[in-house]
Amino acid sequence: MNQSNRLKLHPLSSSANINFNKYRTKNYKHFDNKVSIKNAVDRVTNPCWVKRHGFYPFIHFSIKIHKYNNEMKGKEKPEPKERKIFYASHIDSFIYKYYGDLLNDMYNKVAVKRGIDSVATAYRKKNDGKCNIHFAKEVIDYIKRNNQAFIYVADFKSFFDELDHRYLKNQLQIVLEKETLPEDYYAVFKSITKYSWVDKTKIDALLKKKYKNRDKRKKLSRLLDERDFRRFRKASNQNIEYNKNNYGIPQGAGLSSVCSNIYLLDFDEEINNYVKSCGGLYRRYCDDLIIVIPFEGEPTSYDFSNHLDVIEQVKKQTPRLIIQKGKTKRFIYNQDRIYDENFEPSILDYLGFAFDGHNVKLREKSIFKFYCRAYKKVRLCNWKSEKTGVKKYRKSLYTKYTHLGNTKAGYGNFLTYARRAQEVFDKDSATNNLMAYQVKNHWKKIQKRLVTPKPKKPST
Repeated sequence: MNQSNRLKLHPLSSSANINFNKYRTKNYKHFDNKVSIKNAVDRVTNPCWVKRHGFYPFIHFSIKIHKYNNEMKGKEKPEPKERKIFYASHIDSFIYKYYGDLLNDMYNKVAVKRGIDSVATAYRKKNDGKCNIHFAKEVIDYIKRNNQAFIYVADFKSFFDELDHRYLKNQLQIVLEKETLPEDYYAVFKSITKYSWVDKTKIDALLKKKYKNRDKRKKLSRLLDERDFRRFRKASNQNIEYNKNNYGIPQGAGLSSVCSNIYLLDFDEEINNYVKSCGGLYRRYCDDLIIVIPFEGEPTSYDFSNHLDVIEQVKKQTPRLIIQKGKTKRFIYNQDRIYDENFEPSILDYLGFAFDGHNVKLREKSIFKFYCRAYKKVRLCNWKSEKTGVKKYRKSLYTKYTHLGNTKAGYGNFLTYARRAQEVFDKDSATNNLMAYQVKNHWKKIQKRLVTPKPKKPST
């Protein structure tokens, strides 16, 4: 294709700084065949091809998440929270990631110009290997450096489901410094705003009907070929659903994450300017935000209403931005203790860590989930071992849930995460860090529940 055409489409973007080694081929099945970035890069980076590309519907399913906290002990369990999952076809996922990377570079430049480069900590290419551990430590260390401070934590309700399309488009144009979106960007924008999806249960039912043999279904390279997909689409106008609202994008698309940061550019700038004028710190990790403002005087009579008024005023300037009242909390830090707004001893829960003013722990919910999953695996090991008379699934159990899988190579396991958290927080530490202590007895607890199988007597 003519190179000059590509420059006209988005001259401010370049794939020169994109690390395509991070574009991994996923193993899930979709409406297209799996493809490597090596075989797709010429299409994905070609604006003329992208603007004419027909995006496949997302595949959608929901999972139920059971919430846990200490207050639930002995009480009736609350209704599980439903999380909607959308995943794109293989070629579409590469497109979303590529354009997400381009926009991320542009966002970083704008963030620097506006003085908010340190505010948004999630989904940034500039983080140099940092994760939620480092971001949590930064905030907690900042709190510890002050004698007393007001702390405000909140998150946005159904954030991705509520993003206003017109406002998002305007913000994208600001980042790209364009009066209108280039055609390829507009095609991608339209695919995640006016997106379509197919319920996974419908595909599963169709495949079970067509392929009675389960092994045949497993061997399929794609869910439906092009002919079957067209038949499926024409069979019923309810087979493919569409987002007919003027708001909402699917969470999980490679582009959605950077769109969240771009959407909140003005919000972040206004809040950050105010907090800095008060000598404080403002950070946002996707839809979770925290504000720390030091103050002097009597902590029990400190009036923080003005801070809340400013936050509310700024929030109203951003369309469809809803702060969850139930998850909004206000704290006072004073003399190495965290207090709630009634000045009762409390705990700050931030990015997976619990901080009481002196001690830092992994939140109880994370520990609870780790042991629940470990014990479930133990029960499977015991059942299979008792059935066969020999030890079964022990290697998998130890790799996932003990220090034997806590390796520096690869991803490791939850214990790897706990060890890393301990190491990060212990560096120039201002707190008493208890992450390693929380999981130190994992081996004893798991071994205590494992049973030694009785050898099966040979049949005569």
